[in-house]
Amino acid sequence: MMQSVKEKTIKREFEVKEEDVVNDDAFIGGTYDMGGNGLKQKVLKGISDEEVYKLQFDRIDEAETFYNMLARVAGFSIRKDDLKRDKNGDIISRKWVCSREGQRATKFIENDKRQREPRSLTRVGCEAAFRVGLNRKDGKWIVKEFIGDHNHNLVDAINTQFLRSHRTISNPDKAQVDGLRKVEAALAYLCGKAEMDSSFFYKFNIDEESRLANLFWADSTARMDYACFGDVLAFDTTYRTNAYKKPLVVLVGVNHHHQTVVFGCALLIDESVGTYEWVLETFLEAMMNKRPISVVTDGDKAMRKAIKKVLPDTCHRLCSWHLQRNAFTNVHIKDFSSIFARCMFMRGNEEEFEKVWHEMVANLGLNENRWVTEIYGKRKRWAEAYFVEISLEG
Repeated sequence: MMQSVKEKTIKREFEVKEEDVVNDDAFIGGTYDMGGNGLKQKVLKGISDEEVYKLQFDRIDEAETFYNMLARVAGFSIRKDDLKRDKNGDIISRKWVCSREGQRATKFIENDKRQREPRSLTRVGCEAAFRVGLNRKDGKWIVKEFIGDHNHNLVDAINTQFLRSHRTISNPDKAQVDGLRKVEAALAYLCGKAEMDSSFFYKFNIDEESRLANLFWADSTARMDYACFGDVLAFDTTYRTNAYKKPLVVLVGVNHHHQTVVFGCALLIDESVGTYEWVLETFLEAMMNKRPISVVTDGDKAMRKAIKKVLPDTCHRLCSWHLQRNAFTNVHIKDFSSIFARCMFMRGNEEEFEKVWHEMVANLGLNENRWVTEIYGKRKRWAEAYFVEISLEG
């Protein structure tokens, strides 16, 4: 049975409200300026309940900043909860809770008329909380309640920047906010899938500006299918346009019923050699380092270089569908596409292929056609006659 792989798991809500984002300028190197608390700087990681109850704050926003910084170090997100005012309307008490506090309303779970798949559950009834009250004698805000325990896994340090209360956007425009919401929704969905599927795998990395760069995922069915049918791996990169405005790569194969099966998917920041190397390395990590015998691609040069580096012993083949489409697009001569297909799939040996190919080129006057010349130079990666020769040698 496959071991569970939950790398860089994010537990979070993904409905973003700009007004709920807490400024974190006070957070420097895991320390917090305690002001008049007698502790100039205190490392927040591992702070005791007793130490928290001794804190006092000059302003209520300082209390919020403190709790959000504590959450950042610990690995969770916070949101505002209960607020109490006096008869004059002045705030006298404020409470913050873990973002996973509470439960989703039953009416949203049991909706029989739902047209879309329900969002992953992010509320798990966590009771972690922090509440301060105003001491009217000296105007200080003192800690009235602190619950530090959580009933769910906490997030590791590299991923806290993605949690709702730890995001920072300078002068955000609508496109930035919409883009961030889409990313948050995707990550929250994958997090929920990981909780329901113990063998669900996903991994991502971030760019220099701490934005999502690449994202890969594969569920337990995909990983099991690859274990059984992973001798041949195909890259499907035809899905260039999507809501995230990132190239989408689908890694597929064929099962014993000649049906297409999906082994994994990836949203990429670009189509560079380095990015494709990351996809292949992450894919191997998800598949317990089982390497395919052959990889089929559309001929992308960056992908070919990545395959050579990450899978040096794997045979690289060109996709017949893409070849036939390119033949139709690049050579506007009647019957060329069908003759080219016969050359590609002919069962003869290498000498027979060469004879048929050169006869076709001469008869159709294609000696000067650039695409025909280039594709002939790659014949060992698409002509079946060469595959037969390799099989016989093996």
